[in-house]
Amino acid sequence: NMFSYLHRGKGFYRSMGRLALPIILQNLVTNSLGLVDTFMVGSLPGDAPMAAVSLANIPIFVILLVIFGLQSGSSVLISQFWGKGDTDSINRVLGIGVYVAGAITAAFALVTFFFPLQFMSLFSDNAELIPIAAGYARIVGFSYLLMSVNMVYLNLMRSVERVLVGMVTYAVSLLVNVIVN
Repeated sequence: NMFSYLHRGKGFYRSMGRLALPIILQNLVTNSLGLVDTFMVGSLPGDAPMAAVSLANIPIFVILLVIFGLQSGSSVLISQFWGKGDTDSINRVLGIGVYVAGAITAAFALVTFFFPLQFMSLFSDNAELIPIAAGYARIVGFSYLLMSVNMVYLNLMRSVERVLVGMVTYAVSLLVNVIVN
């Protein structure tokens, strides 16, 4: 029977649920953050604010791709080191991840702060949207650095079986985002 590998002891599924459920909830909260922001910006008059925020979010999409790659590679290494009990190597992988993510996002943050109009004009030629997108990008640009370090660190926490930390962190950020919005 091709599904025979699904038959495991109760302890296996309990452990899997204990690890997977907080990760699922964390991803749900993460997507809810975007939904809250979209709802807030969508309530502004006209289509320009929504289009401008979408334009300004192009750099964050690139940053998220880089961080996802870092997380994917480091998760494998950290999990192996965690299994061996090699915390020194875990710290080394975390340090490299924070350094790489920090360097890339710091570059994006500096560009969006000092050259927001020029940077946004790389992605669109719409003269109405570029100033709005540039203003938004200039404000949120420095949050890229904090976000990237946070994501790299929370990935480490997942890989060493501390999944509740990420879920609580993202739940608090969703609550703060809703209140501030």
